[in-house]
Amino acid sequence: MHGKASREFAYGDVISFQQAGAGGYGDPLERDPAFVLEDVLDDYVSVEAARDEYGVALEGAGAELRLDLAATAALREARRG
Repeated sequence: MHGKASREFAYGDVISFQQAGAGGYGDPLERDPAFVLEDVLDDYVSVEAARDEYGVALEGAGAELRLDLAATAALREARRG
C-alpha cells in the first residue's frame, strides 16, 4: 500500500506499519564511548560495529565487557588520520 491511499478494512483486520530506522546524526567518533558500551550491552550495536563504526575498543565478554580507553583513543586517532 502506498503512503497515501484510502482503503476500507473489515472488523478484525490487522494493520501493521513498518518504517525504516533513522540514520542518526553527528560524527560516530564523537559519541561518548560509555554510551557505545551501553548500546553493545543492550544488543543495539555489535562489538565489531563499536570498533569499526564508533572507534570504541572493548575488552572482556558478555556482561563483563568494559571499555579499553587507551585502545579507543588510538582507534579514533587512526580513523581521523
